[in-house]
Amino acid sequence: MTIPVAKCSSCGACANACARGAITMQLDKEGFYRPVVDESVCSKCGTCERVCPWTRIVTNPNESSASPKTIAAYVKDEQVRLESSSGGIFSALAERVIEDGGAVVGVAQVAPTRFEQIIVENKADLSKLRGSKYVQANVGMAYKQVRALLLEGRKVLFSGTPCQVAALYSVLGKNHFENLWTIDIVCHGTPSVKVFEKYIHELENKSSATILFSCFRDKREGWRSFSLSSFLKFVSGEGKIHSRNFREDFFLQIFLQNICLNRSCTDCHYGKLPRIADITLGDYWNVADVHPKLDDDKGTSVVLLNTSHGEGLFSSIADCTVRCNSTLEKAIAGNPCIVRSSKENFRRIEFFADLDRFSVEDLVKKYCVPLSLHKIVLLKIRNFMRKCFR
Repeated sequence: MTIPVAKCSSCGACANACARGAITMQLDKEGFYRPVVDESVCSKCGTCERVCPWTRIVTNPNESSASPKTIAAYVKDEQVRLESSSGGIFSALAERVIEDGGAVVGVAQVAPTRFEQIIVENKADLSKLRGSKYVQANVGMAYKQVRALLLEGRKVLFSGTPCQVAALYSVLGKNHFENLWTIDIVCHGTPSVKVFEKYIHELENKSSATILFSCFRDKREGWRSFSLSSFLKFVSGEGKIHSRNFREDFFLQIFLQNICLNRSCTDCHYGKLPRIADITLGDYWNVADVHPKLDDDKGTSVVLLNTSHGEGLFSSIADCTVRCNSTLEKAIAGNPCIVRSSKENFRRIEFFADLDRFSVEDLVKKYCVPLSLHKIVLLKIRNFMRKCFR
């Protein structure tokens, strides 16, 4: 393979398309999944390069619109909404597909520092897919598994980053499946597994406990002041939650300042209009300004209905959602990643060069720009005013 590392999104299309199983996705020195070819098995057929979403432009077979219908929405189920990153719309769509005998694909935490694409076929397990995971996930053979389910006639809802949705369509080739729906997220970029692993290990050493799992968007302080919460277990058997909001947590500071993202995330071919998936979901961050009746600081989703196929699925959950029509321009104003990639931090190379030499706390001090006290006070005042006049 001749795909430059800087262009590799770690989507795993090549590994799924290889008929000989010659490609595996392995972590590189920065902590991103890269294709590794077993030359003793490889037949040099070129399928891996042809299927790569970076060597050609992949499109949605359902014909995505460059001006999709835009909705602000959240689910009526309060518990699901609070467990979700924004408004819980993904869970409602997933439940509907499962009710019809289908399967849902999404990212789950499978170990304290590892995340993978898994397939869920019952409502009880949907909680594993709920909520953002700010660490790069291993796709495994998810695309091959989806193809097998589709050929069996099963309904499938696939959710992932824009590059993963593009990879799925590329692996499926010219086949057009009416029983497949896709969701892509408004993606900020995929952070390094190695950076998160270092963060977790240092937190474990400091607390003398084992971390079982993490919640990247804990809403106990509110949707806008979300926290990264890690669930610790001590030798005594007692448990404790370590929680810091995004202005205080070391990992969230590194992530939100784009310093630990995959290189290709700053030049994404699919995080723009027209979107690659049938439905795009993200945070409607400015909903208080444009649709105040839908804002209670518990999370509101921006929903882009990119295809008529996606619009049909979304219409099927009307009874369990609160929603209103919006405009694409308003949504983009609050979440610009709908149409553009995150900018690369100009100190990224230095940061990774120092990753093994400094603690995460020292890396934050050296490379991250803290929010000024002035900005923090303004944010708190604005949130307080919103609560008072809601």
